[in-house]
Amino acid sequence: MLSDAPADWRGDLLQFRRYVDPLVSVITNPRTQTPFTIGVFGSWGSGKSSLLQMVDQRLLDRHGAEFVRVHFNPWMHRREPEMLLPLLNALHNALDQDPAHHFADNAKRLGVIMLNLAADELLKRINVGSASVEKIGRIAQQYAEMRGQLDSQTGRLRGLLQKEADSLTEKGRKIVFFVDDLDRCQPDQIIDVLESIKLFLDLRNVFVIIALSKDVVDRGVSVKYRSFEFPDHAVIADDYLDKMIQLPLHLYPIGPAEVGDFIRASLLGDLAGRHVATLEGIVSPNPRKIKRVLNLLRVTEAIIEGTPSLGSLDTDLVVRLVVLRVQSPDLFAAVVRQPALLVAMELVHQDKLATDALRGFQLRFGPQAAEIQTLARAYHGKYDFLAPLFAASAFEPATGELRDYLTMIGG
Repeated sequence: MLSDAPADWRGDLLQFRRYVDPLVSVITNPRTQTPFTIGVFGSWGSGKSSLLQMVDQRLLDRHGAEFVRVHFNPWMHRREPEMLLPLLNALHNALDQDPAHHFADNAKRLGVIMLNLAADELLKRINVGSASVEKIGRIAQQYAEMRGQLDSQTGRLRGLLQKEADSLTEKGRKIVFFVDDLDRCQPDQIIDVLESIKLFLDLRNVFVIIALSKDVVDRGVSVKYRSFEFPDHAVIADDYLDKMIQLPLHLYPIGPAEVGDFIRASLLGDLAGRHVATLEGIVSPNPRKIKRVLNLLRVTEAIIEGTPSLGSLDTDLVVRLVVLRVQSPDLFAAVVRQPALLVAMELVHQDKLATDALRGFQLRFGPQAAEIQTLARAYHGKYDFLAPLFAASAFEPATGELRDYLTMIGG
């Protein structure tokens, strides 16, 4: 089975290391000006986390004494009222965990800043509903006094953080922030994280590497600034990121040959191995989806091997149905309810039936024709992988056994 954990050097089946040395050379080159933010752009499951982990490993292996590497996962703190405190906490922990305690004084000063900010958040959330008038007065006075201190400290926070970054540089270290799983946060939280990074980490001697999905950022901008009624939020998001990111790196699309190499290198059973050519053409070029397809194929293969009555099944159809289940759960659910839809989709994609020809559907599917035609029309062209999946399939000859196929795969 293939884990969805980020890949390391040994598990780099898609050659993501081709990005690593260029990025590391940017970060380690003394002529690279800071602050410097790198945006790693890719869709869900495209391997952004793996790339960030490989860059981190390379920095540790070859430049471990030159950088303080800070890892921040905003999704782990999604219930926080704002993201600045956990962001600073990640830096504090990285400094505090240094085995040689080189940064004890930096960690201590950062801890004081965090305690004051945390006190501010706590005071704002105090429940005084059952307090006496005198107690409310005392709390209000204490809050007002501390608020003045905190406003002053928050206003100076950027300067304080710059002093700490400069102090670390004097000790031979620069800071690298790795920000991952931002795509999993709520849209408004995504913008909060980006704004905190821009406001407080846009500092000399600080690098930031952020894994991003452009579509998710577009939605975040749309939600955060919907009251402004911008005509095109995607354009606003582009401008937003342009002001923040100095190096936008877009992961190259994975081609069919790379999908095939991934499958062969995974060594996940005979079933996938015998149908690599088919999988190359129909599996989405997305590492996470490739892993899910291969894992499900391996389990399905074991089920077939352990069930003599399934030995006659056409494994090509099994492979195609597994891909359909992983990559289009909605269509697979419709097929489970109406297995004849598989035949209809096949006939449509093989140009043997037109989606607007009700008479053709009636001749082929009888009383169910109208329902099947509606479904075929809705899904025709909805997903790019459907055309190659059905172009060379043979579901029609297996019409009488379709329910057996679907039941085995979880229908």
